[in-house]
Amino acid sequence: MKKSIIVIPIFFMFSLVCHAQFGADYSSYGFNFINDTYNEGLKNWSGSDVKDVEKFHLYKQDDQNNYALELKPTNEILSIAYDDSGYMDLNPCSFKMLFRTRVNEYSGNNDTLKFVVFTGAKKVQLEFTSDGISYTNRANQSESLTAIAQDNQWITYTLSLNSCADKATLMLENDPANIYTLDLPDNVSEQSIHIVASTNGDAVFTSEIDHLFVYSNPVKWWLGPSSNFQNDTPAGYVGTTGDRQHFLSLPNGEKIGVNENAGGFVTFTELYPGGPNLDPFPKFGSGGTKTLRGYFHTSKFNPVQAGISSASGGHLATVVSTPDKLEIEQFPLHSYFQDDFIENSPLVFPTGEILEDESHPIIEDDDNYDEFGLDMRHELMSELDFSASIENITRSNSISTVKHAAEWEYIRHPAHILQFHEIVENDRPHFDDREGSDTDMGDMRFKFEFRLNKDLGYEWILWRDANNEWQTFNTVEVGDKKEIVIDVNTTAENRFMVFSTSPDPDEAGAVSWFYPESHTNKNSTVGKSRSNKEAMYTTDRRTSITIVSDWRKTNWCRMNLYVRNDGLKAPCNGDANIYESFQFEALQLFGTPNQILDEVLSYDVDQDGFGAEADCDDNNLLVNPTQTEIAYDGIDNDCDPLTLDDDLDQDGFINAEDCDDDNAQINTAQTEIAYDGIDNDCDPLTLDDDLD
Repeated sequence: MKKSIIVIPIFFMFSLVCHAQFGADYSSYGFNFINDTYNEGLKNWSGSDVKDVEKFHLYKQDDQNNYALELKPTNEILSIAYDDSGYMDLNPCSFKMLFRTRVNEYSGNNDTLKFVVFTGAKKVQLEFTSDGISYTNRANQSESLTAIAQDNQWITYTLSLNSCADKATLMLENDPANIYTLDLPDNVSEQSIHIVASTNGDAVFTSEIDHLFVYSNPVKWWLGPSSNFQNDTPAGYVGTTGDRQHFLSLPNGEKIGVNENAGGFVTFTELYPGGPNLDPFPKFGSGGTKTLRGYFHTSKFNPVQAGISSASGGHLATVVSTPDKLEIEQFPLHSYFQDDFIENSPLVFPTGEILEDESHPIIEDDDNYDEFGLDMRHELMSELDFSASIENITRSNSISTVKHAAEWEYIRHPAHILQFHEIVENDRPHFDDREGSDTDMGDMRFKFEFRLNKDLGYEWILWRDANNEWQTFNTVEVGDKKEIVIDVNTTAENRFMVFSTSPDPDEAGAVSWFYPESHTNKNSTVGKSRSNKEAMYTTDRRTSITIVSDWRKTNWCRMNLYVRNDGLKAPCNGDANIYESFQFEALQLFGTPNQILDEVLSYDVDQDGFGAEADCDDNNLLVNPTQTEIAYDGIDNDCDPLTLDDDLDQDGFINAEDCDDDNAQINTAQTEIAYDGIDNDCDPLTLDDDLD
C-alpha cells in the first residue's frame, strides 16, 4: 500500500515534540499535501469531506515537487484537523509557524479562511476575510490586525512566540513594516491543527495553501560560538563541572576523548601510551564522527553529529561517563548548512550572533519554501535523533579494543526534509509493503569515521587479500585511497582495514576499523513502539558495506566505514504505532596489524563477542568478568563445561524427569527445567553454548 506524508506549503512553524520519552528536543511538522504517484495527500487528516476531491483539491504547481491544497466550499463549512497524540508533543509556548496562502477571490458571502493551532498552553487562531486579517486575543475575542492582502497573491506569514509570558508576533513576507503583536489566549486543549474554509453563499469560495511548517524551539540546542581548543585543553577539562571533554582510558594506555559541546564527537585520541593526539588542534572537523546522508533527497541532506565547526558552535549533548563506557544521550541532529535549502544567509544564532564563514559560498535557497524569520535552530533542524556509545571491550592480555555503536531514529514528522525537494527518482526506496514516498528516507549512507594526522607518519594502509595475505598501500599524494567491499558472507579476515606508520605488520601504533556481522548489524533497521521505544520488529535493508582509507587533504588522512541501506519509513507512512531507526556498530582496534588480525579472528559472530575460550585460563577460572558475553557458566561462576547437573535458574539441581530419553524438554511448567535455555533442548551444555 502506498504511504505518503502531506506537507502543505503553508508554513506553520510550530514546535511539535515527540513524547518526552522520545527525544531531547521538540519535534517539527511539515505539510505539503503531496498528491503524486507515491503519496496520498491528506493522509492522517480528518474531516467529513476530506476525501471529496471537488472540495479539497490537491495539485502539483511545478516540476520541483511543489504542491498546493485548494479549499472550495459552496454555502458550507469545510474543516479538516490533524491530531496525532503519539508524536504531537509541542513546546507549547516557544515556537515558530510559517504558512503560505492565497485567496483567489472573495465572493462577498462571509467568506473565511481560518487556521487554528492548539499548542497545549495557547490557542493560535488567524482568520482571513474580505474585511482583513484578524486573530483571537487573550479575551477570546476577534481582534483586527490588518487589511486583507490583495486577491490572488501568495503571502508567507510567520508567527513567533518565545515564552508563555511573552506576546507573539506575526510578520508578513519578511517585511519589518508588516509586523503585528498578538496577545494569545491561554488554552489547555490537546494539541491539534485545524484548517477551515467557509462561505454562506452559492458562489464557490476558493483559497489555497502552499505549505505549512510548524517548528518548536528546542529545549536543548547549540551552545553558540565556542572558543578554540588549546594544546593542554583535554587535561584541563577532566573532572570539571560542565566538562567539554570526556575520556575513555584503555587498558594498554591509549585514550579516547569526546566533546559534549560537539554531540559526542571524538576530538582526542592517543594511539599508544603517552603518544600524541591524532590532531594537536582537534577541531570538530578533524576527529572521529558518525554521520549520514540521504541520497534520495540528494546528497545535500546531511545531518551531522557535531554541528557546524568549532568556531560556530555545535550540538550540546549529555555524555554519561563510566570507567569502561562513554554514552552520548539522544539528541536531535541538525543538517550541515549549504546552498539549495538554507534561506537566511548569514545564519543567526538564537542569541542574535551571526554565523559568517568566508569559506562558504553565497547561499541561495531554491526550495520555494519561504523561511522568513527563522534562525539556525529552525533552518537546520532534521527529522532524526541520534545517540551513540564508545565502550571498552578489551580482553585480558589483549590489545585495546573499543566498540563504537550509534543509532539514528526517524522520530519527527517530515518538515525539514521537504526542503530537499529535488529527489533522485532512481534512488526512491522500496519497502516490503509499498514503494517509498517523497517523505521517506531513501538510499541512506551511514558512516563511522576517524581521522589521523599524516604529519605523525600515518601513511600506510594494510588489509588482507582473498588468499589471506597482507597487502599494503602507501599514500603518497592527496586523493590516494584504498577501498574494500564487504557483504554478509565476507569472512572476518576480510572485514577490517588498518592504518599504520609502517608497512610492517608487526609495527606498533596501528589502528583499524572492523565491521562484524553481529546481531546488531544483521538487524540494523528497527521498528520501535511509539509508546515505550521497545523493538517491535527488525529487518536488514543494507545494500552495501565498504571501508575506505585515503589521504584527504594537507596534513590529515582518514578511515571511513560506510553502510548504505534502502531507507527508513517516515513516521506518518508506516504503522501508526511504530517509527523506524537504523543501528550500526563496529570495533576500533589498536596495536600491530598482526595483533589486530588475531583479535579479529577471535571474534565469535554467534556470541556477538570474542571467543569463549579466551575468557578462561588454564585452570578454568574466569579471567575477564567485565566481558558482556563470557565463557563461564553463570551458575557456580567457573569455566567448567556445563552439564545437566547445573541449574540455569540457580535455584537448585535439575529434575531429570524434565527430559525424555531423546533429551527433549517434556515439562515446560516446571520452574526448574533441564533444557539449556539456548537452543531449547536438553543436550548437555558446553562452552559452545552462549548463556546470553
